[in-house]
Formats: sequence, C-alpha cells, structure tokens
Amino acid sequence: MVKLVLYKKGNILAVIILLITLNIGSSNGMVSENSSIISFDGKTLYVGGSGPGNYSEIQDAINDATDGDTVFVFSGIYSADIIVDKSISLIGENQETTVIEWGNDGISIYANGVTVMRFTIQNCGGFWHRCGVYVGSNHNTISYVSITNNGVLNGIFIEESYNNTISDNIVANNNYIGIRLDYSSNNIITRNFISNVAANGIDISNSYDNEIYSNTVTQCDLGGIILSSFCESNKIYHNNFLNNSYNNAYDDENNIWDDGYPSGGNYWSDYSGTDNDGDGIGDTPYPIPGADSEDRYPLMNPYGSPDAPIITGPLNGKAGQEYDYTFNSTDNEGDQVYYFIDWGDNTTNGWIGPYDSGEFEIVSHTWSSQGVYTIKAKAKDIFDLESEWGTLTVNMPRNKAIKTPFQRFLENQNHLNIFKLLQRIIQHIYFLLK
Repeated sequence: MVKLVLYKKGNILAVIILLITLNIGSSNGMVSENSSIISFDGKTLYVGGSGPGNYSEIQDAINDATDGDTVFVFSGIYSADIIVDKSISLIGENQETTVIEWGNDGISIYANGVTVMRFTIQNCGGFWHRCGVYVGSNHNTISYVSITNNGVLNGIFIEESYNNTISDNIVANNNYIGIRLDYSSNNIITRNFISNVAANGIDISNSYDNEIYSNTVTQCDLGGIILSSFCESNKIYHNNFLNNSYNNAYDDENNIWDDGYPSGGNYWSDYSGTDNDGDGIGDTPYPIPGADSEDRYPLMNPYGSPDAPIITGPLNGKAGQEYDYTFNSTDNEGDQVYYFIDWGDNTTNGWIGPYDSGEFEIVSHTWSSQGVYTIKAKAKDIFDLESEWGTLTVNMPRNKAIKTPFQRFLENQNHLNIFKLLQRIIQHIYFLLK
C-alpha cells in the first residue's frame, strides 16, 4: 500500500520554473485551448484547437507569420516536412500529444533566432540525410522535443551552424544518429536523453568549441559519442555513457573530457577504476580511444541521478503488525523518481511511482516473523539513472502472548513431573478404594 504525504516543494519555486519554461523565445504564459498567449515581439497564430480562424496545418501558419511571431500548436497530429524560414517561436501545447509525423523530415530550420519546443516527431525518415530536426542557421533553441520511432534519419542535425542550444530532448529508437554536428561551432548540447539508435548517439565532425554536458547516451549500436575529422577544443563533461556498443567514446583529435577537479568528468559504464578517497571521482583517468585524450576525473556514479533515499519510520516493533515507512529522494535535475524497496525478508515492492522529486512517500509493510531486518531502497529517475542504496535497520522481536499462572506452571519441567506423579498416586488410590 502506497500513501501520499502532503509534504511538497514550495509552490513558488514550481511557478518560477514553469514561467521560465514557458518564456523561451517569444512565447510567454501558461496555455490552454481557450486562453491567449502573450507575445512581446509579434502576433500569435494558432494551429488546431477549436478557436475561430485557427489553422489546420502548421506550415500554413508559418507561411502567414512574420519575424517575431509565435505559432502555437494545440495537441493533435500534424503533417511533417515543416520548413521554418522566419525568426519565429514554434510552440506545441504538450510534448507528448503534439505530434508531427509521416514525412521525410520533421522540422527544418533555415532562419536565425528560431525557438522550437514541445513536440513529438515520429514515423519520419527514409535515408541518411533525413532529420527529425534539421538546423542550418544560428542562435536557435530546440528543447523538449521527442524524436522517437522513426526510420533512417538523424535525430537532430546541426550543419554549418553556430550558437544554437539543444536541450532537454529525447532521441530514441531511430535508425541512424542521435544528435549530429558537422562544420558547426559554439553550440550547447545539454540534458538530452539519447537511447537505442542504430549508429552513434552523438556524432561530431569538423567542429570546434562546442560544449556537451549533462546528457545521457545509452545502448547505441555503434558508439556513445564520436569526435572525428578536425574536431578540436570541444568540451565534454558530466555526461552519462551507458552500455553503448563498440566504444562509449572515440576521439581522434584533442578535445576536453572533464570539467577539472572537483567538478569531475563523465560517468562511464565500463570504467573499472576505484575511488579510494571517497570523493566520487575515480583515482585513475578513463582513456578515450582514438588519440591521446582522456577523462582525467571520471565519475563513479551517474551524473544527475537521484540522491539515495532517506528512510524513516519505527526502529522497533512486533512481528505480524503493519508499520508505515517514509521514503524521500531528490533528483538533481528535478525529474520524477521511482522507488525500489527491499524489506530484508525476501520481499520487494518492485519499482513504484513515479513521484515528484523531493516528495515524501509512505509505504506500509508487515514482517511475519521475528528478526532484525535491513530495509534497502534506491531511486531512479525517468531516464533510468539509479541512485545508491539508502538503508534502515529495524528490529521485530517475538510477539509474546500473555500466559496464565497455571500455563506457566505446566511449562516448568519440574512442576510438570510433580503433576504427573500426583496424577499416578490419585489413580492408584482410586483403584484401591474401588
């Protein structure tokens, strides 16, 4: 049984985060179908929904927009092969339910200063140069876009472009590269989740001075991150490279693979070093195949994973009685978390959740027999990054029943022997008198 507790993070902080999220580019304010969007730089054009004059296709609204406008797209399914050739904000209502599908490319950006956020792009592709999102211009922001379940395509392809920010996107289950940079510099690639692509998770060539940090790249068929062909002075740190085929990384030039000490480098699932001083950083560097690069300060635990759960509750009790225990973990990125609970008596709760980061959860349990038990719990975020174990030891002594003086008399072996002797004497006297 799982019971929610009323402890939450401050509502003021949540409102601030929400306003920051919704005020990227030219789009401002929380949006519902019947509400309006305030655009400081231009007008707002609506796609989908039921409002009068709303467009039915995204491309039609873009064609009628001018620089500084916002195109807001209500949840629904829309045609792909969208071309953005104006400096606008293209904003979906919901990342999961505002869907672009069935085309060669999802969205192609050719104008400077474009913001694209909150879409799912699926069922697109066809050949190696096709893209979920193509960026061929500068100073753009691509965030909260899911590029999943597509054919042969690059998830996000930045080509001959500068000063773009690619953040908080999901690229998964596609048949080519996750995020690709070619002849592009001074871009920021951060907080993206890349999983299960048929080539490299991140592929960088002929590019320099890019910053790649706080990404998770996992289970990619050819490699986690590859830098080749005149790539220099790119900085890669605080990323998680997990179980990628062939190599988690490859660098045939000379790039920077950590953020110094004590900030640290990246987490590598195949790192075999130790941490004798307990500072969370490996004692030996992680060598990057290719040339002479290395991560001087490899992380011992995945970056951005939740904190080990704090477990609170009764330390002593009686077997057979139910007790409530509270579990709490905070995710460093603010992602929701799941809990895995091992009660120490060969029973577990499996992964339960998701719950908000920092929220207190109460779970009840009953131990059927006496003993000393260690409760263990770990948390994982929505990207499967797991915490260390949190523990709490409890003592469940025998549940002793209250006994009468006569029961205690009979349990004493000496008393029992006397009782049996008296019983025989009485039986003998009875037969003599009979």
